[in-house]
Amino acid sequence: MSEKDLKLTDLDYATGDHHLQMMKAALPYLDIRRQRSLSMFIRAREMMHTMEFFRENDDGMMSVCSLESPNPSVEDMLSAVRPYANKAEQDTIDMISRFLASRRGRSGSGLTPEQLFSILPPDMQAQYETLQLVMQSFAPGGSAHGTT
Repeated sequence: MSEKDLKLTDLDYATGDHHLQMMKAALPYLDIRRQRSLSMFIRAREMMHTMEFFRENDDGMMSVCSLESPNPSVEDMLSAVRPYANKAEQDTIDMISRFLASRRGRSGSGLTPEQLFSILPPDMQAQYETLQLVMQSFAPGGSAHGTT
């Protein structure tokens, strides 16, 4: 997937600001020192907008994602993630989706997170574990709040 193919997500729309998008568009026209400074400013503002969004919306945005389906599934999540993946990742997502569909046809039970994790390639497992650590650090009592 090329940089031009990247699409905004629901989180981008919920926390976005057209002024920040304008600043991003101006970045290539600045010298490297100003690009660095403005990029850091933009990311800091995006983080602040995200924190404000979740502070003001206790239910977060998960309810927005699940309006059509009362019980979103792993398949729903994979379908939402797939457009942002590169070709190899899309192939992996397609493989997992086919696997889930075949299991659903054979039994009423779904795939456990451990089973899903076990069929991911090692590099995706490492990315998932890193993401889990980041998320845990922001959880109440996590290290991002001054406790370990």
